[in-house]
Amino acid sequence: MFSPAIRSTLSTLTALCSFLAFIALFCWAEYSNWGTQVSRVEVSLEQTAEAVAQHADDVIEMSHLPLASLIAEINDDVGHPDLATKIKALITRQMKASPTLDTLSYIDADGQMIATSSNDPPAGMNYADREYFTFHKTNPLPLPVVGRPIMSRLSKIWVIPITQKVTLEDGSFSGVVVSTIRVNHFINFFRNFDVGSDGTFLLVRGDGILLVRGPAQESTFGMNISSSQLFSLYLKRQTVGAYHYTSPIDATDRVGGFYQSERTGIVVLASAAEREVLLNWVETARPRWIYASVLVAVTLMAALLWQRQTRLRRESEALVAAREAEFRLLAESSSDVISRYDENGLREYVSPSSTVILGIEPERLIGKSVFAGMPEETAVIVKQAAERLKTGSMQEKLVTPYVKPNGEEVWLETALSKLPATRDHPATRVVAITRDVSRQKKMQDELDTLAHTDELTRLANRRFFNIRFEESMQRALDIAAPLSLLMIDADRFKLFNDTYGHAAGDECLRQIAAVIRDCVRRPGDVAARYGGEELSILLADTDAGQAAQVAEAIRSKVEALGLPHVHNAPMSRVTVSIGVASFDPQAAAPMTAQALFAQADEALYSAKSVGRNRVVSAGPQS
Repeated sequence: MFSPAIRSTLSTLTALCSFLAFIALFCWAEYSNWGTQVSRVEVSLEQTAEAVAQHADDVIEMSHLPLASLIAEINDDVGHPDLATKIKALITRQMKASPTLDTLSYIDADGQMIATSSNDPPAGMNYADREYFTFHKTNPLPLPVVGRPIMSRLSKIWVIPITQKVTLEDGSFSGVVVSTIRVNHFINFFRNFDVGSDGTFLLVRGDGILLVRGPAQESTFGMNISSSQLFSLYLKRQTVGAYHYTSPIDATDRVGGFYQSERTGIVVLASAAEREVLLNWVETARPRWIYASVLVAVTLMAALLWQRQTRLRRESEALVAAREAEFRLLAESSSDVISRYDENGLREYVSPSSTVILGIEPERLIGKSVFAGMPEETAVIVKQAAERLKTGSMQEKLVTPYVKPNGEEVWLETALSKLPATRDHPATRVVAITRDVSRQKKMQDELDTLAHTDELTRLANRRFFNIRFEESMQRALDIAAPLSLLMIDADRFKLFNDTYGHAAGDECLRQIAAVIRDCVRRPGDVAARYGGEELSILLADTDAGQAAQVAEAIRSKVEALGLPHVHNAPMSRVTVSIGVASFDPQAAAPMTAQALFAQADEALYSAKSVGRNRVVSAGPQS
C-alpha cells in the first residue's frame, strides 16, 4: 500500500493529467469545429460558383439566338433596299424576347452601324476599331464569341459583347452582329448569395480574360489572369473545388470556391474574406468558450475538494457528482438540445432547449421512449443508427424532418455519441445533440433546384436528366425492371418561331411542358428539356405498352391545346411527334442507356418522317 503522501501526490497528478487532457480535448474539438466551418464555407462557395456559372451559361447561350436570326435575315435580304428597316424590325422583336440583352446591333463590313436596338445611336460612329470587329474580319471562325468587357458607345455603360461574323453565301465578309449583356446583370445576380459583406466573385473567360468582378472594379475588366494559381494549378486538376489565396486585386486573404462550365468554358470564382469567416466562427464559438471556462473552473474546484477528501469512496462520489454537474451545466447552457438515452431508448435527461427547438418542455420528455410519436420513415432511420452504435460505431449523425406540436415543420440535425460502458451502466447509453438546421436545408434545396431545373419550362435540365438516365438504367438492370424513354419534338418549331416570334415560341414550350407535367406525376419519373424544342421523359417500371399510352395522352393533349401554327400542315396547330423505346428485362441481350436513347431517337425520327403528330414505338430488342 502507498503511503498517504504518495496517494496525495498520485491524486494531484491524476487531477492535473485530467485537466490537461480536458484542455487538449477541448482545443482539438475547437480545431475540428473550425475545420468543419471552413469546409462548410468552401462547399457553399463551390455551390455559389456553380449557380452563377450556370446562370451565365444560360444568359450567354440565350444571347446567341438573336445573332443567328439576324444573320439569317441578312443573308435572305442581302441587297434589298429596305434591309436596314427589316433588320431594325427583327431587332425590336428579338429584344422583346431577350430581357437580359442590353443592345442588339448589326455593323456592316465597313464598320458602319446599319441597325441597332438603341433609341439614340451616335450619328456617323464607325466601329471598325473595335477588337471584336477586327477579330471577325480577319478570322474565319463562324461561331459566336464572348468578347472583353467594353464601355458601350450606345448605352454608355460597361457591357460584355457577344459577337458573330456575318458571312454571305458567296463567302464574303458582310460585317458583325453584336448582342451585349450588362456587366451589372451578373453583379446583381451574385448579390442574391450570402458570402459575407466582403465577399467577391469573378466571371472569367476560359482563356483567363476577366469579364466581371463583383463588387464592380472597372480597372479589372478585361484583365488577363491566366497566370494566376486558379488557372495554372487548380483548374488543371479539376473543374470544381476550393482553395485559399491572397487576392492580387485587394491584397485580402480569401477562401474561394471555383467552377468551370463544360458548356461555355466560363469560370466563376466566388470568395469570402478569411478574416470575416474567422470572425463569424469566433462569434458562434464564444459561448462555448465561456461555458468551457466555467467548466474548467468547476473542474478545478472539484479537484481541490476531491484532494481534501480522506477516503477513496467519498472522493469517487465527489468526482461523479462533479462530472454530472459539469454535464448539466454544459447542456443547460447550450442552445442545442442535449439528451441522454438508456439502452432501451428511454430519455434519462433532456436540456431546457427542447422547449424552443422541439416545442416540448423537458419534463414531458424524460422517461419516455425516443420512438414515441415518431413517423415510421424517421423511426427506421433512427433504429438503423441505434443498431450501428450497438455494433461498434461510436458516433452517428442524422438529418430528419420534425413537426412541432403547433404544426410547424422543421429539419433537425442530431449527432449521436455512444457513452463508454461503466460498472453501473454496462449497456449502451447514448448522448444526442440536436439542432435546428431548417434554414441550411432550405438553402441547400434551393441551390439544388436552381442547378437541376430548366428556367423556361420548369422541367429538369439536360444535365440532371443525363445523371438520372444512367442511374435509372442501372437500377432497371439490377432489379430486372422495365424502363421506357420518350423523346418529344415540337413539329416544325423553327417555322413557328419564324412566324410568331421567339416570345411566342417560349410560351408554346411552356404550355407543352405543362401538359407533360400533368401526364407525368409519379415520383420515380423524370421529365426534362433536352435541348431547344426537344423534350424527354423517363418512365420507371413502365413497359412499352404503358409508355405508348402515356405518349399518346401527351400527344392528344398538346393537339387539344389548339395553339395556331399555320405552317404545320395539315393540322394548322401546334403538335408534337413522340418516339418511344423501352427496355425489356426479359430480353436475352443486355441494354445500355446509349442504346435505349438511340432507339427512342430513331423512333422520333420515324414519327416525323411519316407525317408528324404521332407516336412511334421502337421495335423489339434483338
